[in-house]
Amino acid sequence: MSKSDDIKRNSHSIWLAGLGAWSMIEDQGSETFNELVSKGKAFEHLNQTRDIEVAPDSRLDELKSRANQTMDRIERAFDLRVSSTLGRLGISRRSDLKALHHKIDRLAEALDQVCADLDRKD
Repeated sequence: MSKSDDIKRNSHSIWLAGLGAWSMIEDQGSETFNELVSKGKAFEHLNQTRDIEVAPDSRLDELKSRANQTMDRIERAFDLRVSSTLGRLGISRRSDLKALHHKIDRLAEALDQVCADLDRKD
């Protein structure tokens, strides 16, 4: 199993643990939440004082870069789907509205010119 598979599996487990903690808090009240926060602070403090083996900066940078690339792809896919959906609903895109505003401005200028010409003829 590759490192990326391990990361995906672990991140999903962390997500599920968070959902489980949230569910417990809803069932047991704010005392459970305060206890979890307290334990989290103690755990964080304990691990900050230990010598923790940290992955080399280059590995962390690579993981950050891959995560950012994935988020960019997700964002682009989301934008495309929203744009497509808006188009199907008949809602204009920003570029369509800009083009329409430009045409309206040109028409207004032409109309002003025609009105000015008519005023001079009278």
